[in-house]
Amino acid sequence: MTTTIIRGAHVVTMDDELGDLRRADIRVVDGEISALGTDLAVEPGATVIDAAGKVALPGLVDSHRHVWQGAIGGAAGGQSLGGYFGVVLGALVDKYSPEDVYAGVLWGALKALNAGITTVADWSHIVTTPAHADENVRALRDSGIRAVFLYGPPVGQGVVKWFVESTEPHPDDVRRMRAELGDDSALVTMGLALRGPEFASPSTTAHDFGLARELGVPISMHSGIPGYLRKYRTIDTLKRLDLLGPDVHHAHGAQFSDDDLRRIAATGGAVTPCPTIDMTMAMGTFPLVGRALSHGLLPSFGTDTIAGSGADLFSEMRLALAAERARANAAALERDEPPSTVELDQRDVLRFATVGGAAAWGMQDRIGTLRPGKRADIILVDVSGPHLTPLNDPATTLVLNAGSSDVDTVLVDGVVVKRGGRLVGPLAEQARELIESSRLRVLGRANLADALGPSWAV
Repeated sequence: MTTTIIRGAHVVTMDDELGDLRRADIRVVDGEISALGTDLAVEPGATVIDAAGKVALPGLVDSHRHVWQGAIGGAAGGQSLGGYFGVVLGALVDKYSPEDVYAGVLWGALKALNAGITTVADWSHIVTTPAHADENVRALRDSGIRAVFLYGPPVGQGVVKWFVESTEPHPDDVRRMRAELGDDSALVTMGLALRGPEFASPSTTAHDFGLARELGVPISMHSGIPGYLRKYRTIDTLKRLDLLGPDVHHAHGAQFSDDDLRRIAATGGAVTPCPTIDMTMAMGTFPLVGRALSHGLLPSFGTDTIAGSGADLFSEMRLALAAERARANAAALERDEPPSTVELDQRDVLRFATVGGAAAWGMQDRIGTLRPGKRADIILVDVSGPHLTPLNDPATTLVLNAGSSDVDTVLVDGVVVKRGGRLVGPLAEQARELIESSRLRVLGRANLADALGPSWAV
């Protein structure tokens, strides 16, 4: 039995009953939070982490991320959604070997951990062959992150074949992978990343949903995208096929109507806006945050793709807060009136990145808040820097000012993976070497210099 005592932190539990604890200890026993309190006893052999000057938070949850893209940060920085399809899915995916998938996912997962993201929903469409899928899962496991591996379509076999009103059924190899990832309480679990009605025919969508439900795994789709890329509307089609349900997760949703949101809420579904990508890739005018809340949905957040956004959720929280306030205040400003209330604040968006992310993946009994009985996914943010001092309201201060470099310590399931501002052990340096080699291989095969400029020449 292993015991860790986190000593003297300002604990933001995100638990409605416990609230914030200004100076408290957290006892972790065998990966589970066993106690929170002041001056907890230290058992012989326990590891003590001095958390004075640090804020303890639940680990952040990235509910929609293409983790394999660790080597291609910025590749779609100047692209809309259509350009992303051409550059990333059209020109790069088929250049990835299983070896490159391992390197990309390992580095991508470590980037997430470094930023205080302890759980990631990995929407994997790099699974060109079963070997690619195996390397993806191996990298997630080696990284130490908590993850839902969402086995997607093998886009490397042809983006048009798999994403333009596709009639190709989801790969049957998911049955083999489900047998391997059969423990739904494990650190790495499984779901299906489906194309849905906006990228596949209705009959194909019905087949794929049936497969997911036969396997008993959650479903995730890109939904509510701009009309120029789709023939069928997701929610209309799923309602007609009687496929909506609590196991259905919608990423983006920027083009959802109010009726779409009512139907998702009525059937227990989940929504994940990706603020940076939703706005910069012209997915919609504003991320789906306030509108989701108005229909009784608790949103979560996703970074989506580091090819066009950053790698941390602090930035997504800030952008979402600013965008939603701008949207909510627009009508009053148009009438030259002051807004009567400010509906969203910093603690709200922090809730979406923790509690909302846990709920989106059915993990609310394990993660998302800090309280006894939950798994010990905990981050410590160093608030000694000028930009985080003085610490008045911690949630406000962190959401407005914190970043990856402020994350001092990260525990996943009680295991320390970052300490003193650095990832623990030799894995990070090994992963850096792997990703640099992979980058040269992939970009050398793709030859993107003409499309993206001379900096992409290798």
